[in-house]
Amino acid sequence: MNVGHLKRVVKNKIGNVLKNINCYDLILWSVNVPTEGEDLETKIYAENIKEQYQVIDAINIALKNATINIYTLMPDDQMPFMERDTNQAITRIIRNIENHLKGSKSKADFDILVSGGAPGIGKTRFGQELFKHMENNQNDWVPSEWTDIQLKDLYLDFGNNCRLDSYDDELTPTVIIGLRIAYVFFIESKYNMKFETFRDQVWKHRDIFKISNVFNCIYDHLSQPNQQLFMFLHIDEFQLIDRWERDAVNERKMPVKQLFKEMINNLASFMLGPSSNIYVQAFLSGTAPQVVISAKESSRVSFGFVNCPQLSFKALLNIANHYAQKYDAEKFSCGTYKWMLCRPFLQLLEDTGGLPRALQYIFDVCFEIEVDRKKFFDDIYQQHFNTIFYNVKQHLQERYNIYEAIDKNEKLALELLFHSIYAIPVYRKTCLDLSDQDCTIENLERDTHIILNPCNDNSSEFTINMPFFFICLYNDKLKIIDFNLEETLRVQNSMHWELFVAYYDAFRTNLLVKRGKHTVRLGELYSGAYGTELAKNFEVRLKKVSVRRAQEQFPCLKLTEKDSAKPIPWEEGEDVIVNGGSAKWGDSFRVLESVQGDLFLSIHQAKYDYNSATYTLKDLFNEHIKNCESSAFNTTKQLFNQLADYRHLTIVFTTQPIYEIVPYDDCFIISRNNFEQYFGPVFSSRATFAFTKNINPNFSELQRMMECQPGVGDVTAENIIINRPYKSEDDFFKKHNRAKRGKEKHEHENPEKKLKLDFYPFNL
Repeated sequence: MNVGHLKRVVKNKIGNVLKNINCYDLILWSVNVPTEGEDLETKIYAENIKEQYQVIDAINIALKNATINIYTLMPDDQMPFMERDTNQAITRIIRNIENHLKGSKSKADFDILVSGGAPGIGKTRFGQELFKHMENNQNDWVPSEWTDIQLKDLYLDFGNNCRLDSYDDELTPTVIIGLRIAYVFFIESKYNMKFETFRDQVWKHRDIFKISNVFNCIYDHLSQPNQQLFMFLHIDEFQLIDRWERDAVNERKMPVKQLFKEMINNLASFMLGPSSNIYVQAFLSGTAPQVVISAKESSRVSFGFVNCPQLSFKALLNIANHYAQKYDAEKFSCGTYKWMLCRPFLQLLEDTGGLPRALQYIFDVCFEIEVDRKKFFDDIYQQHFNTIFYNVKQHLQERYNIYEAIDKNEKLALELLFHSIYAIPVYRKTCLDLSDQDCTIENLERDTHIILNPCNDNSSEFTINMPFFFICLYNDKLKIIDFNLEETLRVQNSMHWELFVAYYDAFRTNLLVKRGKHTVRLGELYSGAYGTELAKNFEVRLKKVSVRRAQEQFPCLKLTEKDSAKPIPWEEGEDVIVNGGSAKWGDSFRVLESVQGDLFLSIHQAKYDYNSATYTLKDLFNEHIKNCESSAFNTTKQLFNQLADYRHLTIVFTTQPIYEIVPYDDCFIISRNNFEQYFGPVFSSRATFAFTKNINPNFSELQRMMECQPGVGDVTAENIIINRPYKSEDDFFKKHNRAKRGKEKHEHENPEKKLKLDFYPFNL
């Protein structure tokens, strides 16, 4: 025991009298007091003197034979920290400190910060970057009252270095947490000692490791008298506290400890008034927001949630450019990095769905393949991106173990996939498997790999977002289509739109069939499409379908498969058929049968070459009439009689917006402004590129440029390719006056048709 300990005890016991006096300013006089055998601690009511002394004493016992940890500091190669609002979190901390200095004792006046969400979304990184920002910008938040401050951060990881186990059954909540705080501060990074070993060494003295005693011990170790200690306590994987408690009660028959609630209450006491020399700001990260909400209801402590959304595509590009700059990647003469026109790499970035962990795996795999990272960027057009995709997919499987989750509950997996593909909103209490009431969204967020995005800023509804990598893993096990999805929608080679639409149509249909659906409304089969309510309510039977590419142009009597020359029995309705090249009747089609037995030909038509300002009802009507007339007049009598039994449905996919209400019961429109409603958040990026590639001078092929852009011949088209990239329409026409004159002439002669080009990836 030292004099400092004694001064603090005296101040704590008669704090009302000495509330404006620092304990270290006290002058203590030695007085002889007859104790008649009574302990001095009892005589002055200082029950904690012995405990405060023994915390450091017990730690020294544990370190008696410990070896110092010698490690090499590795270079920081973390991805740039983007699209995370630390300012909002710091504003909450400033408010906490202000209320602390005012002496507020109301728990509602203080926020414990929480970062919740899916694994790999960046929760832990947020806490690290938040403290780093505070440490480097103290003038922005440190109050004037704290003239002498020391900042310290502690990181407790319940998923790694500070796991809970059955030994904790015997301990009180404050000791469970206090032991781990002491270990992380005094032992973890300094000595070669695991937490379990440390706990064994101090077990005899375990009861003294109360949270308050440990923080007092840390203060004595770090600070000078009157110095303010600001402790940023980051508790990671906090959902494991709840899991440990459930196991202790249900499996080991232990009484309920309410560890999470008690931990929060103990930590909150270091924020509440009156003002003291130790201030603790807790930051929780984990996958169980409902645990926090429950604790708020029972403890009345406030929690401030910080948002970790999926990264936008713009952020993905900026992160990739960070590495390009770091490794001096090649640039075009305009200063743009050449990798930005590598379509397969762009698609890889989009396939992450903005999940930071998936993005990190992409760079890890890319830089493993080519150790010379500059060379990777310089040779980016020669990289094998299908292999990179496969390797990243395997890393994600190893990390998230999606196969095992599907094996445990296939019905649940189908519902998760269905809700993700169709972007169906859910609530946290929504149960996706009624045979298992534990399969609520909030439990799945805690225990699995789902990513929830709020439908809007104030909504309690969420959509389930999956990266395309996850969709491929699901398909591996569920066999929605009978081969690996990434082999069908290969990242290395861009797919023609009609083939993409056919495979997506088959995937959606087979997912419904796999879920046990036998019939479906057209409004669900073509969700988000513009059409009449009558047409949307047509109910058709479902069959599992395959995709087949036709050699001939339908309508024709004999339809054979392009590669095998096998007959295609199109009338059976078991195939989505991609029509032969340059067919005018439809780019792809399928047969549907209504529940009443009526037959439909669902004809898919792309309109990405007609770049008018809007797509009109006249355009739609003419397209439908063309299809009907082709079936009626451009066929033999035998085929005419056969096709007469089928009602024609025209589904137009267009890059043009439409502002009119579709009045025709035989037509649907899926335009670019509702792509995401039909293709969903996962497939919409691939769909957008498939539809806009030919009107994008950064990626369009020479022949398609000549077909799509007025006034562009082969010489101009070659110059367009040579002078890439183009960031905007002004940039493009400034470089190519002939194309500009052709555009102006075309629009003068066709005032209703205005050429509109796409400039992905620069048009964000």
